[in-house]
Amino acid sequence: MNPSYYFKEFMRYLKTAKSAVISSTIVIALAVLLLGIYVTISINSVKLLKLIRDKVEIDAYLTDNIQTADITKITASIKSIGGVKSVNFVSKDEAAKIFAEEFGQDILEVFDHNPLPPSLKINLYDEYKTIDRIEKIKLELTKNREITDVVYAQKNLEIIERNSQSLVFLNLSLLVIITFSSIFLIGNTIRLMIVAKKDTIEIMKLIGATKETIRTPFIMEGFFQGFVGSLLAVILLQVFLGYFYSTYTNNDFNFSIIDTKFLILLVIFGSVLGTLGSALSIRRFLKIA
Repeated sequence: MNPSYYFKEFMRYLKTAKSAVISSTIVIALAVLLLGIYVTISINSVKLLKLIRDKVEIDAYLTDNIQTADITKITASIKSIGGVKSVNFVSKDEAAKIFAEEFGQDILEVFDHNPLPPSLKINLYDEYKTIDRIEKIKLELTKNREITDVVYAQKNLEIIERNSQSLVFLNLSLLVIITFSSIFLIGNTIRLMIVAKKDTIEIMKLIGATKETIRTPFIMEGFFQGFVGSLLAVILLQVFLGYFYSTYTNNDFNFSIIDTKFLILLVIFGSVLGTLGSALSIRRFLKIA
């Protein structure tokens, strides 16, 4: 069959079923937009969890009158522990400066002396920033008599470990739900359009038109709706992400916007959704008919 015939039939279908075409295009746009938002939230959730993990470190508090030689010895001992990336000494005066920066108040305005102890800030390699591994390191540190206390952001790590597993499961579940729901909704919308053209299809079958001849214009229509719908979704997504980027980006966290490659993938995804939904619907209709 001449390709120009398919194109003419495709254009005729678009003109005779405008409301169904618009409905299907909107459904695809919403599906692709939802997928884009979901992926953006997933990317930034993972990024936020990594940011929290990166800030996790161990504070080992020392006795007030510890000698420089002992500090050097303890530092060398800690560096030999597996997983330790770096060790930095924080004096009592430096601790007071950090307190003033974080709380906006001089510690000596509250107390008549500096009660903050000297400490060692211990940074770990990422793979060691888990509760189990840090607890083992903490156990090693507490064996030293010059170390009075060992603390770390245990609650933050609990949040990371709990939510990381949940996030993976949620991401996979939502992706499957969005994909199959989209195909179902698009298929139903296109099926209504096909039913509306039932008489035309029956006439084509009576004059000897093959299934391919009947099917191809509908598949082209599904592709067109998917392409236009996904383009609309990408435009709306860019507006949505632009708002979030300007609102929620700060010095601590930069809101990530998905790149051009992913936007192209969204357009391809929407086009495939439209094509697949249309192909399944017309195939089912022709079988029933």
